[in-house]
Amino acid sequence: CSSDLDMTILIENTAGGDKAVARRVDWIRRLWEEVGGEGVGFCLDTCHAWAGGEPMEGLVERILGATGRIDLVQANDSKDPFDSRRDRHENMGRGLIPPDELGRVIAEAGAPVAVETPGDVEDHVADIAWVRSHLSSLSDRAGRG
Repeated sequence: CSSDLDMTILIENTAGGDKAVARRVDWIRRLWEEVGGEGVGFCLDTCHAWAGGEPMEGLVERILGATGRIDLVQANDSKDPFDSRRDRHENMGRGLIPPDELGRVIAEAGAPVAVETPGDVEDHVADIAWVRSHLSSLSDRAGRG
């Protein structure tokens, strides 16, 4: 079967599971060695990284080292503590991920951002504003540094 569709299938990191193949960056690296390449991209979910036990500090660098790319960031705070292995998204700035660390990961990824947070339209508007505010703030600080 041939297709004229030009599409990329995204692999996303996961929050938990003892046999999950995309929870830890070193596991993602091994997966990427097997399936990465043309037509395959990577989606970084911030809640999944936090809940999966990946420190936010240096996360983007580690992911890029494993995959060579980040095609999308799903920006989510987490209702649960670090390394809880629980995939429960929270609205931006209302969860347990330190806000500066969360904002820095989103900015450093340099990829399109989607919010996948709970709530209604007003909650999502607030989450998008939170992301924009943190990206702007980090950009302003980088310009002064």
